[in-house]
Amino acid sequence: MRFPDPVTVLRQTTADAYGNPGSGPHVPVGEAAGFLTGDAVFLPAGADVQRGDRLAIRADTYDVEGDPRRLRSPSREVMTRVSVRLRRR
Repeated sequence: MRFPDPVTVLRQTTADAYGNPGSGPHVPVGEAAGFLTGDAVFLPAGADVQRGDRLAIRADTYDVEGDPRRLRSPSREVMTRVSVRLRRR
């Protein structure tokens, strides 16, 4: 799978006493190449994306909805990509 869309992962750097994302600003924590389609983006295996992150894809910013899904090959031995549901901000 080709990943033509540049993706910047934005994450809050503060957390509350329980480890939940705080109310601080989202700052860039990484970059990846992705494939944006509809309300989802596919990223290479091993991409560091978490619930509560935001993704900047081209000129738009999206909220990550739910937990990213780690997709595996049919043999279940090799992780092939990460699927992330999005909501445009």
